[in-house]
Amino acid sequence: MFGALLGHGHMGRIHAQKLRQHQEAGTIDGFAVVDPPQGLVPDLPRALDFAIIAAPTSAHAALALPLLAAGVPCLIEKPLAATLEDATALAAFPHLSVGHVERFNPALPRGVRPQFFEAQRLSPFSARGTDVDVIADLMIHDIDLALSMLGDDIRDVRAIGVGVLTGSADIVNARIEIGDAVASLSASRVSAAPVRTLRLVEPGLYWSADLRTRRLTRVRWGEGALTPEPVEVPPQDPIFAEQAAFFAAVRGESPYVCTGAEALAALTLAEQIRAAL
Repeated sequence: MFGALLGHGHMGRIHAQKLRQHQEAGTIDGFAVVDPPQGLVPDLPRALDFAIIAAPTSAHAALALPLLAAGVPCLIEKPLAATLEDATALAAFPHLSVGHVERFNPALPRGVRPQFFEAQRLSPFSARGTDVDVIADLMIHDIDLALSMLGDDIRDVRAIGVGVLTGSADIVNARIEIGDAVASLSASRVSAAPVRTLRLVEPGLYWSADLRTRRLTRVRWGEGALTPEPVEVPPQDPIFAEQAAFFAAVRGESPYVCTGAEALAALTLAEQIRAAL
């Protein structure tokens, strides 16, 4: 398989590094990097086997729609698009995966159906990603995780936010009732230090996951225990694993992991949070 990587900024360079590992392992035959502002305009074959879109969010639809329409399977970095209209157009294609990479974080507990979901995602300020607000930039990860664990029965959304250094919200806290569960999400891109944590409470179990350092602990409170016990976390690189899952879908070996419909649902809830600010 030969493909194209569109975008060679921060995420594009990370994707390129992992793609080289796949090429060395024989998973793919090769790839070309396309980023005209950086002078990367290679000659591409008339037919691509896959494409990875790692350009700024505002460019996702313009870059991916012609490829998807031509039948090229695409992996688009999160968030899927800058607007719900563009996201809806992209989500119509079944050969689309979306890069909600935290799904591949090895510290994420599997098969959990929590009644309480708390996520905190903080980051120092960077000019990267400021074409969207902090909801689409950072909180979207935890919106996707909450929907994947709790379902999509959204009953109430409340939020508060403030803009600090950009023209949009840079700090947001949201409380979402989903079915009989509650999700509390906090995101900031103007914090002193990075934080990516999850706290999940389900009947008899409490989970604490540090997604940044990839550590997971569990408390069996249903058995009367209150002491956290560490849970073994496999040494998995999330982006490499995400690409591997995408390639397996391209080869027809498994379904696409995060579909356009799921990414659209996350963006729809993000819009509800934005409207509640």
